[in-house]
Amino acid sequence: MNALFLTQSTSLDMFYRLAGALREPLALDKIGFYATSSMDYEGFLKQTPEIESGSYSLLKEWEIIEQASGKSPDLEYIKNRENEIGDPGLWSAIVADRWLYQGKNSSFRQDYSRRYTHEELLSILEQGIKSIERFFDEVKPDVVFSFICVTFGEYLAYLIAKRRGIPFLNLRPTRIKDYVILGESIFEPSELIKEAFERYERGNGKASVAEEARRYLDFVTKGHAMYEGVIPPSAKAPAVVMSKKSIFTKASKKLKNTKDSFQGRYKHDNQYPGSLGPLLYQGVLNPRRAKQVNAMLSPGYMTEDKLKNTEYVFYPLHKEPEVTLLVYSRAYLNQIEVVRNFAANIPVGMKLVVKEHPASVGWRSQGFYKKLLEIPNVVMADPSIVSKTLIKHSSLVAIIAGSIGFEALLLKRPVVSLGNCPFNILPDTMIRKVESLEGLGLAIQELLEGYTYDEKAVLDYVAANMECGVQVSLYSKLLGKRGVYSLGGEGGVDADIERLAEYAVRRVRELTSDSSAGAAQSYI
Repeated sequence: MNALFLTQSTSLDMFYRLAGALREPLALDKIGFYATSSMDYEGFLKQTPEIESGSYSLLKEWEIIEQASGKSPDLEYIKNRENEIGDPGLWSAIVADRWLYQGKNSSFRQDYSRRYTHEELLSILEQGIKSIERFFDEVKPDVVFSFICVTFGEYLAYLIAKRRGIPFLNLRPTRIKDYVILGESIFEPSELIKEAFERYERGNGKASVAEEARRYLDFVTKGHAMYEGVIPPSAKAPAVVMSKKSIFTKASKKLKNTKDSFQGRYKHDNQYPGSLGPLLYQGVLNPRRAKQVNAMLSPGYMTEDKLKNTEYVFYPLHKEPEVTLLVYSRAYLNQIEVVRNFAANIPVGMKLVVKEHPASVGWRSQGFYKKLLEIPNVVMADPSIVSKTLIKHSSLVAIIAGSIGFEALLLKRPVVSLGNCPFNILPDTMIRKVESLEGLGLAIQELLEGYTYDEKAVLDYVAANMECGVQVSLYSKLLGKRGVYSLGGEGGVDADIERLAEYAVRRVRELTSDSSAGAAQSYI
């Protein structure tokens, strides 16, 4: 069997370890890695030089960008490939990639400035299709692994795998404790979860899993619904302001490598943040902006005491950019207009209470919030208030597709969603996905008047995720993210890789039979 791993910056280390753990149980022969972020790759290469020993096939995203540089796009070729592999189009692959579609500072600040021209993006798209299809021809994968989907390469690889009939497994959190799943596409909701949910609805689930789901629901009711990897609420920017001496020392070291960004090895890497960018924004500018925004908004913040005496709909802002908007719900990229639409469709006398995403504190300009507050019935919540409090006092929760919607369902509040989220499969007496904004007002009215809590459906959904997933510390251990909520988990990174590998073997065998596992795929 051959396997291809689509990695993103530091997830290369996780997938490399996973590939090693899968080599024997899946009898892996050829192994390929798609890598992004040359800076992260260099760090990984120093620790793991054997990745370039010739034993693995490699495709580096920054080399695709370099090969596309200065070339005119072949529109006829792109349109032909779009007809073959599009969904229905291919531009969605560009939109999915924040480092192409948004500004160069989008990794640490909301940045809509244009980085590439239309023609440059088309050239990158063309080169990406050609390079990735050649990579598939070289590796001849029987299965493709990926992690969420935030790069144009991963999006294109999914479309190519789908066209060629190659099983695709996308690693992502369920937002229930520390359970993750390997879904069969880059989109939500997952067919895997839908099928398991329907089975539990029919009474064909596992009793032990159903009992665990009950314990989880009891815990959420009494405690909280935070899941592994989430950022706890705060009024402060995610990065702490450093001392002037620390900033000067680090800046001096960074300046020595500035030429790499413009002339050297990072020149064509669209994910390279620059030598000083992260230090400047995360260490100084974002914390300063957070203080300025807080000073501007705090006099009008909705506090918990005010919430108790206000009839309102709660809308939690999404972090921008993120996969929920760019892939799952790309019709709703403009959150100011989303808020405007929700505010225009709630009952007379109600307010729309908007809360900032914890990871976006310090990211957005004061102008963003001023535009929100120009909408007459919109108010901002104190960002340090936990979501459970905002949900508990609300009449309804309005979302694009965020996990706060699921927490609201657990806490017996009706939810209106605009985008594609995994829990849209729950009964429409609890959550209503609005297919057209023309029907938004009616959906809100019907839920407010006819909401019915279905505990069995909630338990069935939780149990389906637990049965179909596996427990690992994806963000806090496997990806090494700091400042995120962690459940601790059993063992260290090696134990998590072992559990993830056992689960991956199960999922691969569910999608491919042993007799056909090594068979050649149909290549176009």
